[in-house]
Amino acid sequence: MRLLIFHGKLSYKATEPVKISVREDADEGDWVEYEEGLTVFCAVEATDEGRLSEITQKAADEIQLVADRVKTKNIVLYPHAHIFPRKLAKPKFAVRILQELSKELEQRGFTASRTPFGWYKSFRLYCFGHPLAESGRTID
Repeated sequence: MRLLIFHGKLSYKATEPVKISVREDADEGDWVEYEEGLTVFCAVEATDEGRLSEITQKAADEIQLVADRVKTKNIVLYPHAHIFPRKLAKPKFAVRILQELSKELEQRGFTASRTPFGWYKSFRLYCFGHPLAESGRTID
């Protein structure tokens, strides 16, 4: 799994469905806004398949480290296939791991939200501080 983490505010809108077999519901064309928190762009890789619990725990650990550092309890998981994955996981597994990661973060006391899987999205990201400082993570 690859993670790209930003501290700030996120707004997005679903613009068009991706032509894949798995797609979550979205309000197409409506802007959704999140206030202060971490936006975590996630690319689920083929090597993650069969390791649901392990990858979920490791990803949650990394997200928690950053969240604790910037003192936030708000997390938005944003599926994003374009952050240099080696090979993408199957969509059905990718959705499942993002669902489990969201549950794990909530069990740790975070407010976890997810943007819909299977959609092209426009987004606006307002970053607090330096946006690239120690924000990339590879979960092996």
